[in-house]
Amino acid sequence: MKKILNKNRLLLLSAGCLLLISACTKEFKAFNTNPSKVTQAQAAGDYLYIAGFLPDMESNISSPVDWEYQVQQNLNADCFSGYMASPDDGFGPNNLTYFMRYDWNNEAFDLGNQQIMANWLKIEQIARPQDSHFVAIALILKVEAMHRVTDIYGPIPYSKYGTANIFIPYDSQQSIYTRFFSELDTAVNTLTTYVKTFPGAKPFQPYDYFFGGDYKQWIKFANTLRLRLAMRIVYADPTLAQQEAEKAVADPGGLLSDPVNDPVLLHMVDGLSYQNSLWNITNAYGDISMGAPMQSILEGYNDPREGAYFLKSADNPAVYEGLRMGIKITSGIYAGFSLLNVGPTTPMQIMSASESYFLKAEGALRGWNMGGGSAQSFYEAGVTNSFAERGVSMPSGYLSDATSTAASYIDPKNAANDVTIGTTYGNANLNNITIAWNGAATFEQNLQRIITQKWLAIYPDGQEAWSDFRRTGYPILFHVIENDSNGLIPTAEYVQRLPYTTNENAVNPKGVATGVAALGGPDNGGTKLWWNQKP
Repeated sequence: MKKILNKNRLLLLSAGCLLLISACTKEFKAFNTNPSKVTQAQAAGDYLYIAGFLPDMESNISSPVDWEYQVQQNLNADCFSGYMASPDDGFGPNNLTYFMRYDWNNEAFDLGNQQIMANWLKIEQIARPQDSHFVAIALILKVEAMHRVTDIYGPIPYSKYGTANIFIPYDSQQSIYTRFFSELDTAVNTLTTYVKTFPGAKPFQPYDYFFGGDYKQWIKFANTLRLRLAMRIVYADPTLAQQEAEKAVADPGGLLSDPVNDPVLLHMVDGLSYQNSLWNITNAYGDISMGAPMQSILEGYNDPREGAYFLKSADNPAVYEGLRMGIKITSGIYAGFSLLNVGPTTPMQIMSASESYFLKAEGALRGWNMGGGSAQSFYEAGVTNSFAERGVSMPSGYLSDATSTAASYIDPKNAANDVTIGTTYGNANLNNITIAWNGAATFEQNLQRIITQKWLAIYPDGQEAWSDFRRTGYPILFHVIENDSNGLIPTAEYVQRLPYTTNENAVNPKGVATGVAALGGPDNGGTKLWWNQKP
């Protein structure tokens, strides 16, 4: 943790520092909840009094502050997903060896409450009847951000947030997802009515980091988000999952589908300061590298997206070198392995258009009405759109490749970390799935095919990839070698969640107790979430 402490302006050093940080946080929240510094009447003409809260919600889905993002997502989901691993030899036992670092695992929860829920609540409180379209945007952002938080921890405070209760009880994940769908109903209906009533109007344009105030794009985003959440619960509530997925596809507002105009990207707007957090983490910090599973699958498929995602190794500039998570790291021997191919102003991907095709492919595979088209056609469209999103030419014959599978992983520093493809890994052959669609394959084989290509397409969104891995088991990831969980997280079952935060245990212990009860298991990294019920 030494580097994070040095770079992050001291996260946790003493009780005195905690008090100082708490005080600063209160002042920061006060500033953010009054962005205009003018009266509502003075600001009403340009909507700053209400729209000014929304950029903070957009930007904190994946924080553009490097140290925040590092402990919000990078040193958990980005690595748990197989996308990345850390070459840092100074961390000691940590998340990546299944020792849950409580000083790393507060940020996702805290950002969700302090930056997402707090801003949403303020918008709800000050909105006038004619501001319902801004409330709709806030609802979409709330669902997008908080589904990530609940998918990290499980039950969280949601429906009772902002009440004057002595303690804030946690909602079960099942009830949270039901509420998500209801909130998306409200948002889509509101924006659809607004677009029909005021065609071409873009009151949110000066403040919108994502779509330049285009409400038609926001409707697509909400529909695609509904489809994502519907698929998440398919093993927990298949009836509701199908109902919500078919509703998303049937909505006349459509889904994100254009690889150029539709991806949801956090980026610089009108000269406002923005910096991609991963750029600092991989370049300045040297704390994150290419994950070994990415190297295995990309190179097994001879996939040119590898160069769009990663840089070649400094140790061996002729090749890419990925790092296996959960191994013993000493003396900085992996510091030269492949870094991420990201620049300081590279937009941060929140949702890709290609994801919608893979979601429809899975829905069609399950026999759902995905609006015409087959599982194969949607799958192939997803792959094609992913290459287009990355500006990479898809090789001739890529989609018809019925022989290539993942490559064996070779650790040039330590052969004990090698993984040989073709051997039995758990209860399945390790990523022996080919690219070409096979109508004669089993349901599970084609599901693995869809999810593997979806995993490649939605990089670097490790949070969504980790959730999909926990839900489906695909792609099959390498086991950790160093397991420091003291038996709480079985090596072959992978990490399932982050424990509840030290902050919440200190200020809302009764609420946390309701969360643990709703979780249905101990508050550790080995307890599965509600939707993780695949037989």
